[in-house]
Amino acid sequence: MSNRTLFHVLLVLTMIWAGLSCFSYLVMSLMMPSVQALYEQNPTVLPGEFSVMMQRLLEVPRGYYAGAGLLYALEVVGAAIMWKLRWTGFHCYTLARLLLLLLPALFIGKAFVGVGDIMMALLFITVYYLLMRQLVAQQQDTPAAPTDEGGTPEA
Repeated sequence: MSNRTLFHVLLVLTMIWAGLSCFSYLVMSLMMPSVQALYEQNPTVLPGEFSVMMQRLLEVPRGYYAGAGLLYALEVVGAAIMWKLRWTGFHCYTLARLLLLLLPALFIGKAFVGVGDIMMALLFITVYYLLMRQLVAQQQDTPAAPTDEGGTPEA
């Protein structure tokens, strides 16, 4: 598999994952008051373990879900711009990934960030950086197609 193909496969997977995450976090932020009211009306609907899980979800501030949704949207935008081999996309993606690591500490009040989350973020940022650097260098080394006087490529 060529580096360009690997780069595009990773970008597609990133766009899918971040897009689904964006959707779910934004829906959660919008639906949270309704879910909370429904749960408070009938808290015994869920079995014990699920009830505890629901209580923990509802304790998280609504801004956390909205912020995460927006950062995942920025990640999708960054990946789309990276597809065109633009460094701006890489910077958008990197900023979104790093802020997503800080978001729990800012909203939940716990300075806990999972080591696995840090490792995955650093892995993807490093892989994207190395592939972008190589593909941009290859793009600059490739001569442009000759054009006729009208500016269209010659056949």
